[in-house]
Amino acid sequence: MNVPKADPRHELVRPLWGEVDLTAIGDNIALLRAKAGRPVKLIAPVKANAYGHGMVEVSQHLERLGVDGLATANVDDALAARRAGVRLPILIYAAQLPAGNALLLEHRLTPTIYSAEGIAAVAALAHGAGKPVAVHVKVDAGLGRLGVRLDEAAAFVRAVLAEPGLELEGIYTHIPYGSTAGEAWSRRRMAAFCDLVRAVEAEHGITIPYAQVAASSVLTGGFPDTLNTISPGHLTYGLSPVDGVAAAEMGFRPALKAVRARLIHIGHRRAGDDLAGTGPDGLAEDATVGVIVFGMDNGYRPATAGATAAMLCHGRRCAVLGVSAEYSVIDLSHVPESRVGDTVTIVGTDGGEMLTAEAVAAALGAPSAAYWLVGLKNVPLRYSR
Repeated sequence: MNVPKADPRHELVRPLWGEVDLTAIGDNIALLRAKAGRPVKLIAPVKANAYGHGMVEVSQHLERLGVDGLATANVDDALAARRAGVRLPILIYAAQLPAGNALLLEHRLTPTIYSAEGIAAVAALAHGAGKPVAVHVKVDAGLGRLGVRLDEAAAFVRAVLAEPGLELEGIYTHIPYGSTAGEAWSRRRMAAFCDLVRAVEAEHGITIPYAQVAASSVLTGGFPDTLNTISPGHLTYGLSPVDGVAAAEMGFRPALKAVRARLIHIGHRRAGDDLAGTGPDGLAEDATVGVIVFGMDNGYRPATAGATAAMLCHGRRCAVLGVSAEYSVIDLSHVPESRVGDTVTIVGTDGGEMLTAEAVAAALGAPSAAYWLVGLKNVPLRYSR
């Protein structure tokens, strides 16, 4: 028997949820506009299921907030937003094969191009449709991942503009840095990209509607920027992209308030029990453990070597003893009042204790909170605004 999520019994058979504060996203967007220090367009990244916060609901909220567009490389997420009625422009980061552009255009998704094959494919579609197609050009300014080389970008733009069926709507690059060691590199590459944009616009006597280099790290570092578009992902969700710089210190609020589950089982272990991993003499002392339905299937994993992950129950920290595909086991030996159905907090506050996404990420060995959250999945989300 399938139990739909709308059924009130669903939370009884899947006692796990996340809490997302949409008001925080709105406040963060307002702060980003203020930090830009000038009128700018804002393309909000919603990649990786809106950084784990839920593509559909977050996209709908961003549309209400009046952002200029959304961006993701995941066409499935983009189509989910379209099915939910989101009408904002959605930029598809470099993802599709040249022949895949037809599907994007059918759903009013804006393609990124960065190769001759991409130009030809989209131009052919434009010719067949009898109307121009807006495209964004992705430039590799030094990250070395995707895009036309910076020193070849001016010639590439000439080829785009030479196609009557193509409309150069945007040009962008990505130059993130995660530590002060990378900041100087990012500043150099930003300056080079801005020089490119100015040269292209001057050569052709145009203004590119969306010219963007400023993602979250650039805004965190306060780099000088005169382009007309920003596209911050981390900071939209209250996450810091730079080691040692807390988003809260800059005034940003985390959109993810909590991840919680309920205890589905409490086990009582006795000294001498011959448990897996204990050796021939068995368990050294009595212990009480609790089990929740939250594990690797949700993007969680065992703590990194030398670290101990914790969760909260009744306002106390409980060590995570084991993580499997769909379960986590925590130590409840010092929480004698715990009962089946009690709440366990994975991220959030409980009593006077708090576990931040940053703390969880550090314990699990993830590079940052954002890198952990983009892997958060299969968690029913509750929204407040």
